[in-house]
Amino acid sequence: MCYSKPLINRPAFMDSGDIAFVFPQAMQEKSDEIALGLQLICNRRLFGVVYRELLPEFFDNMPPDSGVMIGAFVPTDKVLPGVLFPGDIDLLVIPYSSDRLLLSMTLAIELKVVRATYVRQSRSPNQYGFSQADALLRCGFPYAGVAHLIVSDESPEDAWRDVFETTIVDETGRCAPLRTVRKDMMPSALINRSFGRLRANCSSGELGYVSVYIANEGIWDPLGRQATHNPNASEEVMSAVGDFYELNAHKFLDTRRY
Repeated sequence: MCYSKPLINRPAFMDSGDIAFVFPQAMQEKSDEIALGLQLICNRRLFGVVYRELLPEFFDNMPPDSGVMIGAFVPTDKVLPGVLFPGDIDLLVIPYSSDRLLLSMTLAIELKVVRATYVRQSRSPNQYGFSQADALLRCGFPYAGVAHLIVSDESPEDAWRDVFETTIVDETGRCAPLRTVRKDMMPSALINRSFGRLRANCSSGELGYVSVYIANEGIWDPLGRQATHNPNASEEVMSAVGDFYELNAHKFLDTRRY
């Protein structure tokens, strides 16, 4: 099924350095789910890697003049009146190509936070998010997934490891010789641990899932499993998503593919 609608309204494009969202500092200090979710979508490079984990074939074949409109923490009943679980669609991701909303590729993502520390690296979220994401599939969303957002403190320096790094020296991609540096590799270990828990606990064949480390600097590659198309995807739901977007386009973040 390929279902689309005209893309009539576009939000003002937020460029590098623009203020996209404002929230209390306390939310950031507490690693609040909303704060981390907004941090994820504002880091467009990281979000792109996450999106590719969940919909790799679609991402790799997105044409020029394409991208996604991202709605954050959208009340579910504002899209589907009468639907109260889950209360929010944490990330509502609607791709577009040129002047069309590609509603049959709509992706709903449920977010959960993993607050780890060096001494408690095995911490997991109170809930995995599968029940909420499954509920969105039952509603008729074409694709759904779960993303675990990981934050942590640093490891003590005596736990750091020797790794290799290099520098790209010109536009052809030529690299300088490898050099050895000491690096805190706990984020990589936490991503692998979180991904293993998701894989062990997910019973749905359609849900995608991904483990993402939210860092203040740099990007750690996420690990994920792709979402597959919901056989019960509803054209009525897709149409409702398109209608909601057009009425609330100013609340979405336009993230271009190129």
